[in-house]
Amino acid sequence: MLALLAGLLNCPTFGSGPYYTRPIVDAPVDPHSAEYIRSMADAGNSSGFWIADDPVEFINLAGPATPTHRVRPKVAYHAFAAPFPWSPDFRIEPLGDAHAIVVQTQTCDLYESYQTSFVDGTLSAYSGAHWNLRLPFLPLEPGRPSAMASGLSLYAGMVRWEAVASGSIRHALNWAAPAGTVAQRSFVRPASDTDGIPFKGKGMRQLPYGARLRLRASFDTSRFGPQSAAIVRAMKTYGIYLADTARTNELYNAAPLTGASKWDGSDLKALASIHISDFEVLSLGKIARIPGR
Repeated sequence: MLALLAGLLNCPTFGSGPYYTRPIVDAPVDPHSAEYIRSMADAGNSSGFWIADDPVEFINLAGPATPTHRVRPKVAYHAFAAPFPWSPDFRIEPLGDAHAIVVQTQTCDLYESYQTSFVDGTLSAYSGAHWNLRLPFLPLEPGRPSAMASGLSLYAGMVRWEAVASGSIRHALNWAAPAGTVAQRSFVRPASDTDGIPFKGKGMRQLPYGARLRLRASFDTSRFGPQSAAIVRAMKTYGIYLADTARTNELYNAAPLTGASKWDGSDLKALASIHISDFEVLSLGKIARIPGR
């Protein structure tokens, strides 16, 4: 286990490129930023941010001896080109999304899937993706989700305990907005898909999936404890990606790899003081649209 953990810590969160690891403190703001923010608020995005103090997401570590399995797609319109390394003791998120994350620590290959199951030796999933963490992030083809509705990487945008413990998160975070407060079928790169939930608001500006937001530089961080402060600094330096939808403004984190949870619930509760109005939308670029299935 220690050797696999050491291998994981030597894997970057994707190589150099415009996504995830590039700081955005000086990135231009979209000319319609205020309208997007107001549109989300009008559609019902009024909650603060939230992250679990007892995460149910797990990072499984594979080594050279880990067997590989062809993934059986649960729907005809998604396919898995690469076999996944998988061991019977690997853990799947126990909630409805049934996310699975595997990192092959020698090669830094990343495997993610949604609606995952492993029954009688057969690995099955609804959708998923395979990347190499040493290379720049490569967006999926339009219309294809990953383990997330947007097609972004669940692992790459996670708040991981090991990074928080070091005092610094050096990548953008994934953010799930309240369902119905963002665009139904629009996305910008690096996203590739949406979850198709109808927009509840009346505003003309609907934030597309893959949009990158930045916490305002003027936002006061002095009241945050060490864990929440690391998250807030990442929001200012690397931003957050609209990656999926949830019941509230949710960030993703994983159970610590070393065993017992070290997340401080009282510290993390401070994130509830952050609201969507504290952010600005960075320049979106070309907005694409997914036709209804």
